[in-house]
Amino acid sequence: MGENARSTDDASSFDVTDEGVDSVYEAIFREMDDAVFIVEVGRTGDGYKFTFGQNNTAHQEQTGLSEDAMRGQTPREFLGDEQGAAVAANYRRCVERGETIEYEEWLDFPGGTSCWQTKLTPITEDGRVTRIVGVARDITEQKEQEREHQRTHRRFQTVLETMSAAVFLKDADGRYLLMNQACRDLLDVDDDSVGMTDRDLFPQESAERARADDQRVLNSGEQIEIEETIPTSAGESVRLTRKSPVYDDEGEIVAVCGVSTDITEQKERERTLQQLKDRLELAVEGAQLGIWDWDMTTDEVEFNEQWARMLGHSADEIEPRLEEWERRVHPDDLEPVEDALSEHIAGETAYYDTEHRMRTASGEWKWIRDVGKVVERDGEGEPVRAVGIHLDVDDQKRRERELERTRALIERTQESASIGWWEFDLLDGSLTWSDEVYRIHEVPMDESVELEDAIEFYHPADRETIEAAFDRLIEEGESYDLELRVVRESGQTRWVRAIGDPQFDDSGDVVGALGLFQDITERKEYEVALESTREELRKIIDLVPDLVFAKNRDGEYLLANKATAEAYGKTPEEVEGRSEADIIPNVDDSAEFRQDDLEVIESGEPRLIGEEMLTTADGETRILQTTKIPYKVSETGEDAVLGYARDVTELKEYERTLEQQRDSLTLLNQVVRHDIRNQLMVVESYTELLVDSLPDDQSRTYARTVIEAAKQATEITETAKDVTDVLLQVGSDRSPVNLRDELSDQIERVRADQDRARVSVDGDIPDVTVLADDLLESVFRNLLTNAVVHNNEDVAEIAVSARVDGDCVRVSIADNGPGIEDKHKEQIFQEGEKGLESGGTGVGLYLVKTLVDKYGGDVWVEDNEPTGSVFVVELPLAD
Repeated sequence: MGENARSTDDASSFDVTDEGVDSVYEAIFREMDDAVFIVEVGRTGDGYKFTFGQNNTAHQEQTGLSEDAMRGQTPREFLGDEQGAAVAANYRRCVERGETIEYEEWLDFPGGTSCWQTKLTPITEDGRVTRIVGVARDITEQKEQEREHQRTHRRFQTVLETMSAAVFLKDADGRYLLMNQACRDLLDVDDDSVGMTDRDLFPQESAERARADDQRVLNSGEQIEIEETIPTSAGESVRLTRKSPVYDDEGEIVAVCGVSTDITEQKERERTLQQLKDRLELAVEGAQLGIWDWDMTTDEVEFNEQWARMLGHSADEIEPRLEEWERRVHPDDLEPVEDALSEHIAGETAYYDTEHRMRTASGEWKWIRDVGKVVERDGEGEPVRAVGIHLDVDDQKRRERELERTRALIERTQESASIGWWEFDLLDGSLTWSDEVYRIHEVPMDESVELEDAIEFYHPADRETIEAAFDRLIEEGESYDLELRVVRESGQTRWVRAIGDPQFDDSGDVVGALGLFQDITERKEYEVALESTREELRKIIDLVPDLVFAKNRDGEYLLANKATAEAYGKTPEEVEGRSEADIIPNVDDSAEFRQDDLEVIESGEPRLIGEEMLTTADGETRILQTTKIPYKVSETGEDAVLGYARDVTELKEYERTLEQQRDSLTLLNQVVRHDIRNQLMVVESYTELLVDSLPDDQSRTYARTVIEAAKQATEITETAKDVTDVLLQVGSDRSPVNLRDELSDQIERVRADQDRARVSVDGDIPDVTVLADDLLESVFRNLLTNAVVHNNEDVAEIAVSARVDGDCVRVSIADNGPGIEDKHKEQIFQEGEKGLESGGTGVGLYLVKTLVDKYGGDVWVEDNEPTGSVFVVELPLAD
C-alpha cells in the first residue's frame, strides 16, 4: 500500500487526478512488451482461491486468450490440473511471502507452449494481499538456444572423446587447457592433464620445437600444418599436426588449438607405394606399356610418353582428349571396341579388354591390346575415372595370323591328303587320335579308342605285321613306316600308310610313340591302274612296227620295244638295261648313233635324221628315218633321249623309181612341147597357104577344119605342159602375183588367137596381188579358151569382171554358149570329164580346179542369163 500510495502521491505531484492516474497506468499496462496479468486473491476456509482478472495485449498474443476468456478462470481451469497446481503453488508462495518472487516455467497455451520468466508482485490492502500482478517475459527462444547449446556441447564432447585424432588446447603460456582421450592416450597421461606443458611430456628438444610452433601461430594468427615425429611409450609416431589460433570476444589470440593425426601407416604406405610406383615405372618402361588416365566427366585423357611413342608420335603431339584415341582406332574395330567399353562401364565385365588396330604416324595400322578399368564412381554410381594400358601386340598378331594360316594350311593339307596323327602314352596306356584318324576309321570323334581296338581295325592279313612293328618300337625303340590295309566301321577296306616313332624320356627309355596315319587308297588304286596302263602301253609299243627306244647319257637302253630288240636279234628284256655298244651288230653304227644321242641331250632340242643306216642281226642294211627328242627320266631326273625310227628302205626304193619316172615324164613333156608342137605349126601354116588356092568352098571348109584342129592340138600341148608342170611341182609355195597383169594378158591372147571370140571387160580389173604362182595364167587361159571352144554360137560373147570381196578377189568369166546342166556342174572339174558335145580332153577344167585349190581358193560354175555359163574363181589376197 505504501508503494501504491507513493505511486498515487507521485501522480498527484504532477497534478494528475486519480482518474488521470488510472488512465496512465492503464495505458502502460496495455502497451508493455512483456505479458502482464492480474490475479485476484480470495480466501477459502483452508487456503486461497486465485482467479484471473485482466491481461494485457502481449499476454493475450502469447497465450492466445482474450481478457474475457481468462477472467474468472482459476489456474486449474485455465491450464489443467498439473500445470494449474504448479502455477497456484507459485501464487501461494508469493502471497505467503508477501514479496516479489521470480521463477521460470513452461506453460501450454492455446497459442502454443512457451517458456516464461515470470515475476509475481503482491498487492496488499489493509494488510492483506488481494491481488497479484504478474509480469512474464517469453524466453522460449533463449531456452531453446540453451538447450541446443547443451546438446551441441554434449555432441562435441562425445566427438572429441571418440576422435582417433589427438585434440588439445593450450593457452598463450603453453599450458594445456584440454586434451581428448586420444591425446591423453598418445601422451600417456591421466585425466588430470590441465596445467601441464610440453616440457612435462617431451624431451627438451621436442618440447622446444613444439613451443616454437605454438609461438608462430600466436604471433602470425595463421594456421600451420607440420609433420612431426613424436616419441611415445609404444615407439615413435609420425603425426600430421594442424595448429590454429583461438580468439576471445575482443579478437585477441588467447590459445592454440591443435589436431594431430597419426600418419605412421600412411607414411609407410606412401613409402611402399613409391617403391611400387618406381618399380611400376621401370616395368612400364621395360615392357613398353602405354598408360592412359581418363577423366570421364570432362573426356580429358592423360597419355604417357610410351603411349604416344607406340604410335610413332611424341607426347606433345597428342592432345589430352578422348577424341585423340577415337580418331586413331580402325573404323572396322571402333564399334566392337565401344561395345566392350560400354559393357564394362555398365558393370557387365570386370575389365575393359580388347584388341584393335590403331593408325600410326606413318599411316599404317598397328594392333594394340587395350586393357582398362573404371576406378572411381560418384555417389550415384556414374563412372568418374578410368585408367588402363596399351600393349603393342602387332608382332604377336602377325605371328598369330601367320600361325593361324599355317595351322589352317596344315589342317587343309592333312584333310586333303588324308593325313592324321596319333600318340600313345606307354605310362598310362592312353591312345590319342587326331580328327583325321577318326575320319579315316569312320569312328565318331567323341568315342575313346584303346590300343587293342586300333590294332583290330587292321586287315586280318596285315594285323600280324603291325603288331610286330609296334612291339619292336616299344621294346627296341625302332621306328616303322608301313603300307597296310584297315577295315572301316562300315566294312570298307582302305589302304593306309602307318608311321610310328618312339618317344624317349631323359633316361633314354621308351615312354610312348608318336606317328602319322594317311589314307593312301587312291594312290594305291592309281598305282595299280598305272601298272596296268604301263603294261597296256608296253603291249602297244611292242605292236608298233617302228623302232621305239629310250637311252640315257651313257647309252644304256631304258626302253626298247619289240621291233628294236628284233633288229638286234634279241628280246626287249635282253636289250633294256644294257649299253647299245654291247648289243648292236655293227659297232660302227653305234658310234654314229651315240653322237646323235649326245647332241640331242646337250642341245635340249629334238632332231630329225632323214636317213641313217642300221645293220641288223641278219646282216641286212636297213635305212631308218629317225626322230630323237630330249627328255628327263621321271624317277631320277636324269637326261635321256627318246627315239622313234621308221624303216624307210622300201620307201627309198620307191622314191628312186619315182624319180626315174619323173625324169622320163620331163623328157616326154619336152618332146611333146617341142617336136609335136612344131609339126602342128607346120600343118597349120601350110594349110593356111592352101586355103586360097582350093577350087571350091567345100575344099576350103575342109582346110579351115584342119587349121582349127591344128590350133586345138596346139592348145592341148599347152595344157599338157601345164599339167606336167603341176605334177612335177614339189611343195606348194605361193607368192604374191598381180591379178590385173595375169588376167589382162590372157584376155588379149584370146582376142588375138580366137577370131570368132568377142571379149569384153565389165569395169576395171582391181590392181591387187593374190597368193599364187607362175601357173595362175593357165587358170584364166583355160577358162577363156573353154568359153570359146565349147560355144555353139557364131560369135562367142565373153564378159569378164572382177571385184574385191573382203580378204579375197572374185573373177567371173561369162559366155553365151549352151550352158551346163546342174547335174554336170560338179563333175566337169573332175579328171577326164568333158562338156556336152565337147571334143576336148576334159583335162583343162580339172587343171583349173587343181591349181585354184592349191592357191587356197575356190572355183564353181553358175548359169548366165539368158543362156550360157559363168565360171567364178575366188582367190585369197596377199597381205
